[in-house]
Amino acid sequence: MLNFKKTIVYNIRDLSNHISHYIQNNDEKKVGESVFATHSSERISRLQGMTAGYLYTHQDRQVIQKDLEKGMSISKSTASGLVQRMVKNGLIYTTPSPDDARVKCLNLTTYAKNTMSEINSQAEDTERRLQQGISPEDLATFFKVIDQIRENTK
Repeated sequence: MLNFKKTIVYNIRDLSNHISHYIQNNDEKKVGESVFATHSSERISRLQGMTAGYLYTHQDRQVIQKDLEKGMSISKSTASGLVQRMVKNGLIYTTPSPDDARVKCLNLTTYAKNTMSEINSQAEDTERRLQQGISPEDLATFFKVIDQIRENTK
């Protein structure tokens, strides 16, 4: 009989839950309920947060909706609604592309940039704590195994 506690699936899910709880508890101590809002009714969705993160890490180049669709593996209709909600929520604004006026570039607002900077700093702190006590060799092995598992699932 399979011992589920000795399976990759169980252990990755368990670890993911532990990390999620750790992040949630740490973030609440540092910045309240959400760094994107002061009231729970103003919170943004996880997808909006991930999109802000995508735009933040691609600030060095022009990003259009098609880039977002491809980079985040979302449909055209999902991306379209997402962009509209994020504009409405004051997280992004659009500008005409210098290459093609029919296309709009997606830009983070100053508020979203500042927030993403804070989140990035928190993420770096979390990563340091998660890696604490793990040798560079063991960490390299961990990533190699994770990559192999990812490859096995294709």
